Amino acid sequence: MKLSILLSTLLVLLAGCNQGPSPEEIAKLAYEWEKANFDRNYDKEQELIYEKGSFEIHKTAKKKDSGLQYDDIRFEIYYSEESEQYYVFADFDNPNGDNAVEDNIVFRKKADEWKVDTSKSLDINREEIKQKFEQEACIHCE
Repeated sequence: MKLSILLSTLLVLLAGCNQGPSPEEIAKLAYEWEKANFDRNYDKEQELIYEKGSFEIHKTAKKKDSGLQYDDIRFEIYYSEESEQYYVFADFDNPNGDNAVEDNIVFRKKADEWKVDTSKSLDINREEIKQKFEQEACIHCE
C-alpha cells in the first residue's frame, strides 16, 4: 500500500516536471525579445533566437534604451501540440515612435530552451492561428 502511494506521488511529480512553460514565462520571453529588438541589443537578440545569425538587423546598430515595459504589451498566446511551438501576438505602442506595433513571434524549443524562430515568425497569419488553436492565455488584455 505504501509503495503504491509512493509510486503515485512520484508519477505526479514527474508529470509536473515534463510540463511546458507557463504562459507567463512565454510572455516574459516575448518581452525580452521585443525589448532587445527595440533597444537594438544585438547580443541579447542572438541569445534569444533559434538559429544564430538569422536576425542581423541590429548587428552594427548602436544600443539604446527604448523604455519598453512588460506591462505595456498585450500578449495573446497560442500553442500547437502538433508542431510543438508557441505563437505569441504582441501588441503595443512603439516606444520609439507614434505607431502601434503588432508583432507575431514563434517560439520553438531548442535543447531545453524556448527560442524565437525569426523565419517562421514572418509567415504568421493571426486569424488562421486564432481559428486553429485554443488561446492559452491573454496577458494584459483588460
